[in-house]
Parts: sequence; structure tokens; C-alpha cells
Amino acid sequence: MNFTESPLPAPRPTASAARILVVDDESYIRELMVKTLSRLGYEKVGAAGDGAEAWDALHAVNYDLVITDHKMPKVTGLELILRMRSLGMSQPVVLMSGTIPTEELNRHPNVRVDAMLPKPFTVAELASTIGPLLRTTDSPVVADENQFSRAQQPATALTRGQEKPLPRILVVDDEQTSRQLQVDLLTASGYQVEAACDGAAGWEALRSHDFDLIITDNHMPKMTGLELMENLHLSRMTIPVIMATGRLPTEEVARKPWLKPEALLQKPFANRDLLETIRNVLGSAGRQENQQPASLPKFF
Repeated sequence: MNFTESPLPAPRPTASAARILVVDDESYIRELMVKTLSRLGYEKVGAAGDGAEAWDALHAVNYDLVITDHKMPKVTGLELILRMRSLGMSQPVVLMSGTIPTEELNRHPNVRVDAMLPKPFTVAELASTIGPLLRTTDSPVVADENQFSRAQQPATALTRGQEKPLPRILVVDDEQTSRQLQVDLLTASGYQVEAACDGAAGWEALRSHDFDLIITDNHMPKMTGLELMENLHLSRMTIPVIMATGRLPTEEVARKPWLKPEALLQKPFANRDLLETIRNVLGSAGRQENQQPASLPKFF
């Protein structure tokens, strides 16, 4: 048998060896993506602020995967992919965007886009998308969907030089998707997070554990967000509250000003706004001195 006629396939990279390029013009998203991919076990992650910068990066480094936004200045995500394919660059590409460019893709039916990630997406969806494309020999560090939201195993990562855990946050929301997105975002941002599916479950959690901050919806079964805050008031629990809800209870708060939360966020809100609000509330409450996690911008 002539072995030269059947060359062995190139060895598949390990997750830690795979080179990934993240392209997004919003620094908030870009930095959080890099941080999250590192926590997933991918150690060689580059970043570019737009398609033109990514084009230069692709000529300097042999990346194994490109994850790119679409709407960007100078060169869009799809234009970047078209340039790559025109020069025979065969790396798999994940197109992540709040609006998938369906019409533009239809005009270029022969251009290969290996996967789509419509924003918003979870950390688990990101991991399950890039793993098969890289076909690495090992799995990412975070392999199951619950690791970023498992209440009984909260994150305990510390920033350099710290001796105390980062702020502990309770997310209370009866909408599973909204609750999961908040938990994923906050955990990826370095906070310790637990979640409750309604006000009653949130109250039980508050009676069992200490928290530095509560983020709660208002309209929920069994116990509303305002009723939860009423319980806090009656029990003299001085925990700051961010109310994140679709309809802000301005009239109810006007009638009971002692229930006014530290901050109000009306759904839908940007992840960046949520993180900035958390930092402001914890900072004003004196709970974040020397404990602020790395500023991880808007994700998903």
C-alpha cells in the first residue's frame, strides 16, 4: 500500500489551542465575548473593532474560527465574509447579529456562513455553536447549560488581590428566558448569582441567604416585586433593589414612597444598562469597594 496516496488528516486542535477572532464594533460586547470564551477554555482569543480591523488581523494570524457581528463601520460582517471566501480563506465563521441580513445573504447564496447566532443568545448557545465548528479534541470547560446559572454552585471567582467574594445578587423573574439571560450575563461578569422564579421563591431565598443586591420583576404570580419589597421593609432588611419590569409601578410607588427601589429598569433594556445600574447601586450602597468585577461590556 502506498501511504503517500492517503495522507493522515491534520490533528485537531485542543480547545486551549484553538485561535478565535471576535469582531464587534461595540467594545462592551467584544470584551465580554473575549472574557467568556476564555472561561470556556479557549485561551487564544483575539478581538477586532470592525471588519476592516478584522481583515488586517486575519492576514497577521492564522485563526481557526471567526465570530463576527454584521452591522459595523467600514466593513460589515457579511462584507468581511465575502472577502475571506474570495481569497480562499476557509475558516468557519459565526455571524452574530441582532438582525440577520437575510436579503443580503439571499443575494450571495454561494457564500458559506457556518452558523448564525441571533442576539440575544446565552453562553450555553455560544458554547454549543462553536464547539462543533472547531471540532476540538476536548470539550470547553463549561459544557452544560446550567453551569452559569446553577444557584447551588454560585461563581466564586475573585479579582486579583481580593480576599472576599464578589457581590452576591438575587435575580427574581417569572419569565424563564429573561431570568436566564440575566443570570448568564451577571455570572459571566464575575458576580455570584442565584435565581428565583417568582416573588414567593425570592422571599424564601432571602430568608435563607445573605445577598448584596436584588433584581426583581414586578408582575409575578404568588408575590409581586412590590410585595417582596414590602416584606423587606417590614423585616427591616436593608438590601438595595433594582426593579426590572415591563410596566414601571410609578403609581404604586407614589402611594407608598418607602417602597421606592434604588433603581428602575424598563424592559426591554440593554445588558450594558443593567450592568451599569448594578455598579451604580452597589457603589452608592458602599458594597462594592475594592470588589468591583472587571468591566465586562454588553453581551448577547
